[in-house]
Parts: sequence; structure tokens; C-alpha cells
Amino acid sequence: MSQYILLRIQSLQEELESLKKIVSNQLLHSPRKKTSIKGLWKDFEIHDEDFTDARMAIFKDSNNWQE
Repeated sequence: MSQYILLRIQSLQEELESLKKIVSNQLLHSPRKKTSIKGLWKDFEIHDEDFTDARMAIFKDSNNWQE
């Protein structure tokens, strides 16, 4: 059983390395375009602080897990 698990982990690591190469090649060949926001959100500005506030609101109870 443990031999199977080790082989499976090795297989997954190889697959992850392969996927990492594919993704990095795609990023090099196609630079990311700036996202255009239209309609209701057109003139709305989002700042780093907004992301920080959102993270804090979403994960505020993450340290209070009950087991």
C-alpha cells in the first residue's frame, strides 16, 4: 500500500511539473490584457485596500473553527 502511495505522489508531482511548464509557456506567449469593466461598474475604482477589507470580511471567522 505505501509503495502505491509513493508512486502516486511521484506521478502527481510529475504531472504538476508538466502543467507548470505549460502554464508558464502560455503566460510568456500571451501577455495578460487589462480587463475592461463596462456598464454599472464603469467609473468605479478598486484599490488594494478594498481587497484587504474583503479578505478580512470573508475570513474573519477562519480562526474560530470548532472541531
